Amino acid sequence: MVLLGVIVLAGLGFWLVRKRYRYPGGWAFAFSPQYEGDREALDGPRREARGWARRAAQEEALARKTVAAAEADRDRRLHALAQRRERLRNPGSGERLGELGSLTLFRHCLEVKSGSLTHSVELAGMEVRFDSGHKHHYLYCTDSSGHPHQAKYPHLPAPPDTQEQRFDEDMVRDFMVKIQGAVAQENIFREGIPQKLKTVEDSWEETQNDTGDIDAARKRLEEIRERNREDPRSEVLEERLMEAFRKWEELTGRTPPR
Repeated sequence: MVLLGVIVLAGLGFWLVRKRYRYPGGWAFAFSPQYEGDREALDGPRREARGWARRAAQEEALARKTVAAAEADRDRRLHALAQRRERLRNPGSGERLGELGSLTLFRHCLEVKSGSLTHSVELAGMEVRFDSGHKHHYLYCTDSSGHPHQAKYPHLPAPPDTQEQRFDEDMVRDFMVKIQGAVAQENIFREGIPQKLKTVEDSWEETQNDTGDIDAARKRLEEIRERNREDPRSEVLEERLMEAFRKWEELTGRTPPR
């Protein structure tokens, strides 16, 4: 109950202060029924001027949002094209396709582990062949520069005291075929990059120069601003408000706020 009383008193205090602020000159001018007509004569022009200003501001705000939306849409399209261009220039590793022993196959490269070191080899132009020896199967992956990368796959039964993985010939050959398939796909991808890059560059330039929607939105915004500036109602309402202020000042000796 105490809290409720405090809230009520605070609300009443705010109302009194606001009333005194809006109708300066003394308590009588702010609250007395004697001056109710004078207060209404002041409030009418105030409401009309505020309503006009609010409508004009809302209309301009909507036009500015349209401009911002058109600019954002073009920026999104440019960003998407820039990302597409970057992916074509630097495709990275791509998705992981499989792993066998020291080799991990990705969409665009082959990851080779050698001891504690790991390095990536581009698939484009790679040649892969299988070989088998007494203790190991081998995959030889020769990159486009002619440098070979060897992977060993032991196939003899493991000694009882070791958990080292063993690989049969079919497993190794199947992985070789998977690498060869990825290499073929990568060669096709790389061959198509120049044309794809050209298409993306052309689209980027076209989008960059396509300012039609933005220009139209900006033109609409300027038209609205100009119309609001030139609209005679703005000047008429301002004159009415100033006249109401003048009359209140003559009555009270104080100039009211807008």
